[in-house]
Amino acid sequence: MLKEVTQSTYFDYYRENLFYIEAVIEKLLERIAEIDARREARGERTLCDSVQYRIKSPDSMMAKLKKRGFETHCNSAMENVYDAAGIRIICPYIDDVYLMAQKLAACSDIEVVEIKDYIKNPKENGYRSYHMILKTPVLWQGETKHVTSEVQIRTMVMNSWACCEHQLKYKKDVSNEESVALLKRCADEMLKIDYSMLRIRGMMEESCKREEFIV
Repeated sequence: MLKEVTQSTYFDYYRENLFYIEAVIEKLLERIAEIDARREARGERTLCDSVQYRIKSPDSMMAKLKKRGFETHCNSAMENVYDAAGIRIICPYIDDVYLMAQKLAACSDIEVVEIKDYIKNPKENGYRSYHMILKTPVLWQGETKHVTSEVQIRTMVMNSWACCEHQLKYKKDVSNEESVALLKRCADEMLKIDYSMLRIRGMMEESCKREEFIV
């Protein structure tokens, strides 16, 4: 059971929807684990370094609904906002991000509703991540509902940048042009690291193939 389900503030807001949100997170975590388990069984690299998840807090959800001009009750949240359930997948390499997204989209019980590729099209401040809105059927007490969730997939380098940027926002509103420009420059430099690591991996894999051929 997810910790949020045991917190009365979450249940007071989401009511029975909370159990569907919990169920969709657990199902997606299972699918992610299955993807890597199959790869590992074939002797392939796993795609996932770590996984984080959360249920959007009632305060955050109501603020988001209010900002978008919707009513702030739980039914409005389930109908108008897609990220009550959120999962973040951290991958070692940048090509792993796209391969994980492809594998998730291929699951028979997952429907891709929307994709936002902030890696190829980063935000103004340099934020990069691959976002998927998914719809998944979940069964609870004999009733099946198709529940939406947001899955963010990014590299460890992108996640480091995002964590630092998040802390800066909490300490001070980073809105002036100079700060945004510096954040973007930092993000661009870190993207070079991602591609350098990918190149190094490719070189090492090619070297291993040559050694296997010689043997």
